[in-house]
This record gives sequence, structure tokens and C-alpha cells, in this order.
Amino acid sequence: MNYRKIAVVGISGSGKSVFSRQLSSETGLPVFHMDALFWRGNWESVPEPEYLQEHESLVQKNEWIIEGWIDAKMSNRLKKADVVLYLDYSGIRCAARLIKRWFQFRNKNRPELPKEAIEGLSLKFLWRVITRAERKGIEEAIEISKPLELKRFHSPKELSQFM
Repeated sequence: MNYRKIAVVGISGSGKSVFSRQLSSETGLPVFHMDALFWRGNWESVPEPEYLQEHESLVQKNEWIIEGWIDAKMSNRLKKADVVLYLDYSGIRCAARLIKRWFQFRNKNRPELPKEAIEGLSLKFLWRVITRAERKGIEEAIEISKPLELKRFHSPKELSQFM
């Protein structure tokens, strides 16, 4: 694989973080998690101008895997990526993964989050995932950025064949 800048996108629960850590291990590219830019402490959100500035400094680097939330304001990540890997899975699959993640990390934090950000799960968030509500922002960012190369995966099996 000759990619030096890889964007990994998908709705919550699609496995972006886990996949990106695996990809980083195989390629040696540094991985950056958008959740680490968005949150500090106990789910305290970082002000938008601050995380947008940090996002811009990340995409200017020579090598990266950046995974996580994307919208029109951060679409330059997709434009600057050598390849965009879109984990475009069903809402049901992602919701099941969220529930599994909640069981795995309940009462503790995930590796990509501040230690005070304890994993939680609400019915409202679960419904957003089931209905794939985040997908609209992802599709807008793709439309705006017109990535050099976009690979869309509809299942983990398809993704594993990419590797």
C-alpha cells in the first residue's frame, strides 16, 4: 500500500478507530482520532474554532491516518487524502457494535478518549446510529471535497479484502 494520507470515515460504531489502529500498525503511519480533538475531560466539548484549527494542522502533515467524524467544515481532510476509506455499514450493524463497545468499555474510557470520558450509551444516540443520521454529513463532505480516491465498503468482509 503506497498511501501516505488516509482518511477513514463512517457513522458511529462502524469500527473506524479499531480499523485505523490496525492500519497504523501495518503501515507505520501515525493515526489521529477526531474524538481526541473534540473531547476533553468528562465529555466536555472543545470549542469549534479550536478543533478546526487543530484539524487543519493535522491535514498539513506529510503522513497520517485520520479517522472519525467528518462534515463540510472539515472536508479538506478528504481532499488532501490519498485515499478515503468509507465504512458505509448498515445502521443495525453499527448499533450492535455500539452496544458491544458499551459492554466492553462501560465504566472506563476508550483508548482514543480522555481518561475522564467514561463510555455511555443513550437511546437517542442509538437511534441516530440505527437511522444513519450522521451519514448526511459524510456524504456532503465527500461531495464538496471530491476525493482523489474513494473506497466504499458495505461490510467488514469487503474491508478485510482491501487489506
